[in-house]
Amino acid sequence: MGRTKNDRFMKWSSIIATLATTVLALTALITVYLTVAAWKVQQNAARPYFVLKESPKVDLGKELVLELKFTNVGIHPAVDLSSETIVFDDRLAGKPIHHDESAIVNEIPKDSSSSLVMTVASDEIYPQQPNINGQYVVIDIQYADPILNKSYNQSIYLKWNGVIEGKIQPTVHVRMDEKGKILTYFQNHNIDPKKRSS
Repeated sequence: MGRTKNDRFMKWSSIIATLATTVLALTALITVYLTVAAWKVQQNAARPYFVLKESPKVDLGKELVLELKFTNVGIHPAVDLSSETIVFDDRLAGKPIHHDESAIVNEIPKDSSSSLVMTVASDEIYPQQPNINGQYVVIDIQYADPILNKSYNQSIYLKWNGVIEGKIQPTVHVRMDEKGKILTYFQNHNIDPKKRSS
């Protein structure tokens, strides 16, 4: 018995309906994927994030004092902020002259700043010298977003260029080639800034 026109029409109608349903399902999946991706981008844009808006201050009185002011430029506040600071000679010789941890109790809202002050004792660097070697300053900060309930980590690499002929030199950001040498220095001295002692 041969197929009728009606049977062939029904078969093609079924194929077309199946294809249309598949296209609609794929469109829905793509829409969900794009919505989730946009939500993640929006979430990352709102998270707390710290920057140094001002150049670090260097004071050479009886001790070397470095002050860094961090500003939360994210939308969400930051809580449970802790930091680990490591200061060491830019020739990458010897142990760090300063290695300290600190924590801040208060919440740091959007556009608020918090200062981190590092004091290096005069037995490590005598501040009255006319020439002081440059020093790397690495700050690892950890904090949480109480809204997203997520923790974040940032590492900031700076270099204070020391004192040349009695003049305090500026503090600058570390170059990429210097960062590799710093990481090797940390490895050689068994330093892992992301592992806090508690």
